[in-house]
Amino acid sequence: MNTATARTVLAVAAHADDETLGAGGTLAEHAAAGDRVRILVLSASSTSRPGHDPDQAFAHRSACVHRAATLYNAQAEIAVFDDNAFDTVPRLKITQAVENAVRTWQPDIVYTHSSADLSLDHRITAEAVAAATRPQPGCPVTTVLAWEVRSATEWAPQRPFHPTWFQPITPHALAVKEKALEVYATEMRPWPHTRSPEAVLAAARLRGAQIGHDAAEAFEVLRHTVLTPAGTTPAPAPPGRA
Repeated sequence: MNTATARTVLAVAAHADDETLGAGGTLAEHAAAGDRVRILVLSASSTSRPGHDPDQAFAHRSACVHRAATLYNAQAEIAVFDDNAFDTVPRLKITQAVENAVRTWQPDIVYTHSSADLSLDHRITAEAVAAATRPQPGCPVTTVLAWEVRSATEWAPQRPFHPTWFQPITPHALAVKEKALEVYATEMRPWPHTRSPEAVLAAARLRGAQIGHDAAEAFEVLRHTVLTPAGTTPAPAPPGRA
C-alpha cells in the first residue's frame, strides 16, 4: 500500500444494504488498493414495514451495516432518518448530514444513488449528495458516481439508468460483495426476485461482460474534475486503483 497515493472514498446510502448492492465490489477494490473507505447510511429503520419492532429492527440493521463495513475495512456512520419517509424531512437536514460526512472525512470520491430510481428515498439522497458536493473552493470531492440498486433502479419510471463508468471487479472483490450480501440476508429476497443474491451477482457478471471482464459494477458520472497540477490533463484513474 502506498499511503502517499491512497485516496478516501465515501459511499452515501439511503438504506442499510444499498452501499453493498450498488458498490460492494468497488468498495472492496478500494480497500484492496489501500484506499480509505467510509460509509454513511442515512436510514437503518424499518418504519415502513408493519409488524417490525422499530428498536429491534434499527439495532439489527445497524449491526449489519457495521459488519459489512468490516468487510470493506471501512468506517461507518448511521443517521436516524426514517425509511421511505425522506420526503417528510426538511431536505436541508439530509443535505447537512452528507455535508458533515464530507467535512469530517474529506473524500476524494463519493458514491451514491442515481436519480434514475423508483425509490423516493434514493432520489432524495442523490439530490442531497449533489448539493453537498458542489464544486466550490475547498471542496475535496473530485468525482461523484451514481450506482444502481436492484429492485429500485431498473424499475424507475422517469428515465433509464445510463452508466458511463465501469469498475472491473476481481474474483476477490466479488467474493467480498457476496459475503456482504450474506450479512444483509434479511434484506434479500429469494430467486427469481431481482434483489436475490443470484440476481445481484448475475448483474455484476452482465456489467462485466459489457466491458470484456468477468464482473463489474456500473455507474453514472455525476461529476469528474480532472486535476492539472502542471498544466497537463492526466487520464482519469479508475476507482480503487492506486
